[in-house]
Amino acid sequence: MNILNYTTRPASWQIDLQSAQRNELLEEMLNRFCTEEFLEANPELSKAEILQALIAREEMRTTAMGSSIAFPHARLEKLNRAFLAVGILPKPVSFENEPVQIVCLILAPASEPSTSLKMMAQLSRVLMDAEVRQQVLDVKTPEELRSLFKQHNPRIDKSITARDIMRPPRFSVEESDRVSTCSHLMSVNNMQAVPVVDEMKKIRGEITVDRLFRYGLPDFFAQLKSVSFIAEFDPFEKYFEDERDMLVSDIMTPEALTVPLDYTIMEIVFELTIKSVIKLYVVDENDRWVGTIDKSTLLDNVINY
Repeated sequence: MNILNYTTRPASWQIDLQSAQRNELLEEMLNRFCTEEFLEANPELSKAEILQALIAREEMRTTAMGSSIAFPHARLEKLNRAFLAVGILPKPVSFENEPVQIVCLILAPASEPSTSLKMMAQLSRVLMDAEVRQQVLDVKTPEELRSLFKQHNPRIDKSITARDIMRPPRFSVEESDRVSTCSHLMSVNNMQAVPVVDEMKKIRGEITVDRLFRYGLPDFFAQLKSVSFIAEFDPFEKYFEDERDMLVSDIMTPEALTVPLDYTIMEIVFELTIKSVIKLYVVDENDRWVGTIDKSTLLDNVINY
C-alpha cells in the first residue's frame, strides 16, 4: 500500500508553518489536520489528547533524525486507522537542539505497532536524498508537496532493513592505535565493542570488552568450573606488562560482522539474539562502514519507537 493512502487532502500537506517552538508546531499541525471530518471519524479522540501523546513521545526521546527532518508520532488506542501529515517550515524549529524544517507527523492505532515504523522507514529513504529535501523545502502549494512525494511511491509494504534503523558511524580505531587508547575510548563511551577501520572506512576487525578481559589468561581457564584454587592470580598482569607497546592490531579479532544495507530486520534479530553478536556493522556497496546496529538500537528504533 502506498503511504499516501494514509493522508487526506489538503489537511495532510502543510506548507509555511509559522510556529517557533516544537510543542507549538505540533499543535499548529494538529489544528490543520484534525478537521471536522477527522474528528467525526474518531469521536473518542480530541486534539488535546493527541497533542499530549505527541509531546509525551518527544519527551521520551526526540524524533529528530538529522538533515532537518523529524518524525513526531503517537500510538493511540482510539484511533480508527493510521494517518500521516507532512509539514514544511520556512524557519527551523528546535527539537532538542536539532534544527527541523521537514516534519512527518504520524498517528497510528495502538493495535498496529509497526505501522509508524514502516512509514518512517520509507519516508526517510525518500528524504535522505539532499536534492529531494531541497525540492520539498521549495514547494509553493500543498498539492505540489503531495505530488512530489507521490513521484517516489513510498510503500508501507516494503520490509524494514538495516538502512532504516542503523545508527550513523561514531567511534572507531585503526590498527596502528595503541590498545590503551582503545580501552579508554570504550570505557568513556560505555562501549562493548569498537570497530577497527582503515583509511577508507572499511571494517578490518573489532575489539570487544571480552577480548580485552581475556588477554593474557591461560587457555585452560575456559575449561575451569571454579578458580578458587588460584584466587590470588592477577588476570591483568600480562595486559599491564604489554600495554605500553601493544597496538590494536595485536589484539583485534577479524570476525567483526558486516552486513549490507538491505539486511532484513529478521536477519538482524537472529544475529543479535540467537547468535549473540554484539554489533552489526552496516556497509555500503563499496564495503565502507555506514552504520551500526546493536540491541539498544533495536530497543530505541523498533521496540520503543
